[in-house]
Amino acid sequence: MLKIVQQSVDLPAPPSALYSMYLDAGQHAAFTGGGTASITPTAGTSWSAFDGRIHGRILALTPSRQIVQSWRSFEWQDEDPDSVLILTFWPVGSGSRLELAQVDVPARLYETLRNGWPSRYWEPWRAFLQARYRAEGVY
Repeated sequence: MLKIVQQSVDLPAPPSALYSMYLDAGQHAAFTGGGTASITPTAGTSWSAFDGRIHGRILALTPSRQIVQSWRSFEWQDEDPDSVLILTFWPVGSGSRLELAQVDVPARLYETLRNGWPSRYWEPWRAFLQARYRAEGVY
């Protein structure tokens, strides 16, 4: 049975900055701290992160608002369909709310992904932004 992971997180940067950071290979790798990333802001292109341990294609982009990707990890079995990842960015106060829906997650990997998004993305991204703002004297 396939499942859906849904999460939201508030981050201290505007939607346009988060959108751009996610789609920039250098910044993506820097804020996750998880190895190299290959990603560009172009629908139809391949992407990967964490030294290729996760990968897929960019399916659709709405600048500064939404990213839709096919997504799979090294833990996927050949017969597992790609999941679809939808990230939406909303202004909230001086920052943003990022909402995630990851559709068609293999049931055996649901808890891994549910726990992985905060530890691999949300917490490191927040810490990266806070350190950047402190260094720039903004935060």
